[in-house]
Amino acid sequence: MAKVKALMLRAPGTNCDNETAFAFEKAGAETELLHINRLISREKKLADFNILVISGGFTYGDDIAAGTILANEMKLKLGEDVRKFIANGGLILGICNGFQVLAKSGFFGEVTREGLPTFTLTNNDSNRFECRWVNM
Repeated sequence: MAKVKALMLRAPGTNCDNETAFAFEKAGAETELLHINRLISREKKLADFNILVISGGFTYGDDIAAGTILANEMKLKLGEDVRKFIANGGLILGICNGFQVLAKSGFFGEVTREGLPTFTLTNNDSNRFECRWVNM
């Protein structure tokens, strides 16, 4: 049986991707750390992997909001590839900032007419992130 192929997506500000790759390798996966620009340039294809992992960190310095720049890059430059990856059974794991990227990308859940995701991460009374669905 062929090994599961896991892609550790890298972008400016990601961290813990090496540790995550190590964990996947210990679990028997074949891993590759890959900068998003190599997917955008089509040098590598998302379809060649079984799992996409977006690690933690502070992508692009989180200058606009946590995960927003990487989410927009994925949505605008890789949107069709990601949608096909999901439709074909590809798994996606977002860790910390990576989950924020997924929440803001609009790949999961419904999207409003304005193209915004129907859920977001927000502060709550305990000062911890929680996922909230936005009423449409």
